[in-house]
Amino acid sequence: MEIHLILDNAVIELAMRKAISEAYAARKKGEDPFGAVLINSEGEICCFSHSKCIELNDPTAHAEVLVIRDYCQKNKKIYLNGITIVSSGEPCVMCSGAIKWAKIETIIFGISQKYIQEISGGKAKPTCNEIVNTGNKKIIIIENFLFEEGKHVFDNFTFVPKDKR
Repeated sequence: MEIHLILDNAVIELAMRKAISEAYAARKKGEDPFGAVLINSEGEICCFSHSKCIELNDPTAHAEVLVIRDYCQKNKKIYLNGITIVSSGEPCVMCSGAIKWAKIETIIFGISQKYIQEISGGKAKPTCNEIVNTGNKKIIIIENFLFEEGKHVFDNFTFVPKDKR
């Protein structure tokens, strides 16, 4: 898959593999298996995390929200112009909203919400595109990047409500 971005494909692959690694770390800790990475405009991985809802007792502690918070706080910024977010899974409605309001320019994800709902038995959810590309600003979205590598984080994983773990 060729990506027509300023970023080098090798950097994006490295970032996605880091997001997948973070998803495995989340799973190992009993969290839902999701990870996210930020790449700055110089093409450097500058922030990464995995979901920590249970660890932090915070239903908003999804990987994407955590990397946005961390980067903004460390860099004293509100908007992330020039930043790319790489997520092991398609950002949910909440995370998509955070990405939109943070003004991130590009989203790259590995596993679609549709696939996640198929394996979890959940109901269909709005896509990331339906949330972030409302209004005048167009955010670039690259879907199913390294899908085959990323889907294995869900092998034999059962989604259970967080309060039941």
